[in-house]
Amino acid sequence: MRPQWKKASAAVVLLAMISTATVSAAAEHETVAVNWHAQSGSGPVGDGATATLIRRADGVSFRIQTNNLRPGHAYTVWFVVINNPSACTASPCSGPDIVLNAATNSQVTYATGHVVGESGQGTFAGSFRAGELPDGWFAGRGLGDPLTADIHLVLNDHGPAIQGLVSEMIHTYRAGCTDASLPGIFPASAKADGTPGPNTCRLYQTAVFE
Repeated sequence: MRPQWKKASAAVVLLAMISTATVSAAAEHETVAVNWHAQSGSGPVGDGATATLIRRADGVSFRIQTNNLRPGHAYTVWFVVINNPSACTASPCSGPDIVLNAATNSQVTYATGHVVGESGQGTFAGSFRAGELPDGWFAGRGLGDPLTADIHLVLNDHGPAIQGLVSEMIHTYRAGCTDASLPGIFPASAKADGTPGPNTCRLYQTAVFE
């Protein structure tokens, strides 16, 4: 190998190492257990149910691998941002603080969803860039600093998939649910999309990143 080729190869390897190190340093990985939401139980779901959040200065991405879901039920994942967790009255921040306490500067928006198969296992993933989240429940709010905001990932169980409503059930908070099964403190914007149905819906599992 000619000397100049050796130098070029060494430079390429060095640049690749620097690039990899920079990406690793810029991203923060967190993995937590998936827990039952208070509407559905308490404590960890168990059996390897975990969620991973990757934080970068310009946004976040997540992946949930969970189980003990109900076969044939439609589930959505809701991305909850608490930009000012110091304003919460408890840790982790509670639903009332997120929804009713404007000082927490929180936002809630749709992340992903699908119907669960017979195994009762589910994998959900998504990503969000820093900045305003215009489709969220609260106008003008978004993901401020991805490196410091508290992030909650909440699975909502819409009940058994209903023929003709499946697409709505995996893309909205409201679809398939009775009015009585929706928390009263949630804003009208949360219930604006999706056709009502006969199912008793409930918040099912959650992963919390502080």
